[in-house]
Amino acid sequence: MISIYKYDRPGFDRAKTWSDRYRTMYASEKTFGDYEQQSFWPELKRLLQKDGAYLDVGCGIGGWVLFLNEFGYKTDGIDSNSGAIRAMSEYDPDLSLKIASTSAIPYKNEQFDGVLSIGSLEYSEGEVETSLREMYRVTKSGGFVCIEVPLANTLRRIFYIPLKKLEGMLKPGSQTPTFVYYLFGQDEFVQLVENAGFSVEVVLPHDLPDAKSHFGLYSNWLFLRGAKPYELNILGRLIKVICNGISPWIASTGIALIAKKG
Repeated sequence: MISIYKYDRPGFDRAKTWSDRYRTMYASEKTFGDYEQQSFWPELKRLLQKDGAYLDVGCGIGGWVLFLNEFGYKTDGIDSNSGAIRAMSEYDPDLSLKIASTSAIPYKNEQFDGVLSIGSLEYSEGEVETSLREMYRVTKSGGFVCIEVPLANTLRRIFYIPLKKLEGMLKPGSQTPTFVYYLFGQDEFVQLVENAGFSVEVVLPHDLPDAKSHFGLYSNWLFLRGAKPYELNILGRLIKVICNGISPWIASTGIALIAKKG
């Protein structure tokens, strides 16, 4: 795991900023088609059963919870950010949501047929292994997990990560960095999931399906940004095409995997 830190401006409260943002963010801003286009959706859909019970760990504003429930898959959600849970509870009071940490999931052993964690585990500083063990605990025997995390891809290893380290060296000693998230190597993350007790069955590169957009290139490189969120400019689109033409793992934002509990 590679820790990514940021140097916030004086007085900036990252937790409060996200809580305030959650008050105005709603999962309905995405269409259901956005979820169906995710790289792992065909594999995930194959495992879902209408009589099953599912949990989204680190559900944020509840997009996957809302999407799965809409299509008849009973799905609960937990998130440590109270603002996110309040916002989603106000949006749809019928959803089953709890304020809880990924490292202390408030459900009994083997309660769920499947557990999701999409873009959330990377924020669990010092608790990734514990969180994976908790997912294993609440998953039924024969059940599955579907997890997506940011990838320490080739571009990030060659350019982005060294530049972040250089930034830290050049900052005054009085400035304290704030942990933001982890980046994971492909083999490393598979091993972490297997160490928790799961058997990994599917591993996929993960990114936005839209040819004009890209999570990683947009987030990591300001000069590649287009006019809209996560939209790339002409140079960014060219880089995406070239990298994906060689291998999707070169610039892929994330790694998605599905693993079974024996």
